Amino acid sequence: MPPNARTGTGVGAGRPRKPILAGAAVAGAALIAIPLLLTGTARDDGPPDSAKGLAAGGSDTVLNPTSAPAALDDYVAEKPSPSPKKAKATKSAPSKVAPPQPAAPATKSSPSGKTDSKPEAKPKPKPKTSPKPNWSTETVYAPSVLEVNQAWTTNRIRMVMQTDGNLVVYNEQRKPIWASMTFGPNHRAIFQPDGNLVIHNGEDRPIWASQTWGHEGAQLVLRADAKVVIVQNGGVIWST
Repeated sequence: MPPNARTGTGVGAGRPRKPILAGAAVAGAALIAIPLLLTGTARDDGPPDSAKGLAAGGSDTVLNPTSAPAALDDYVAEKPSPSPKKAKATKSAPSKVAPPQPAAPATKSSPSGKTDSKPEAKPKPKPKTSPKPNWSTETVYAPSVLEVNQAWTTNRIRMVMQTDGNLVVYNEQRKPIWASMTFGPNHRAIFQPDGNLVIHNGEDRPIWASQTWGHEGAQLVLRADAKVVIVQNGGVIWST
């Protein structure tokens, strides 16, 4: 067939068709691309040096390559704390009502405004009464005589003729409660049968008398009330 002969479709028989050319171009491109892809995968183990510098300089989340490795404890997760449970409502015990306290006594306020906190004075206890002594009595019958330094006595009083001539009555405290006021040596007191009490001096002369003559049978009594009396039939006719 001649070079310029045309087929029935009007295309020359000596020239390749367009689809065939296109397929050949694609196959050539594939043959070129496969080695390039293989070389690219061999360098995918890490980013390029420029990328490493960029990441280390501008990112805050990238660790410093010179820093120490993290310890295991830094990554231990904390156990979640249990959520607080609602406290169960507890029944409150019935409160005890305290008995009413007695009111405190009111304190008196002083003119300066300060309260007087002194407690009220308690009444003093009454002193115990001592038992009354059992005083005795003494009865003198006539005739009876008291010489110097002699006496009629009870457990409470005594009537004594002193050396100075004075007839004196002393009580239980040895205090004089009566005296005849007759002074001189060698006096004596005589309770006569007529009921008269008479004091004689050293010359045997009467110098003092109770003026109770005429009462024969009278008695001289030293009583428990510290009195010296002359009585007749229960009646007092003379007393100190």
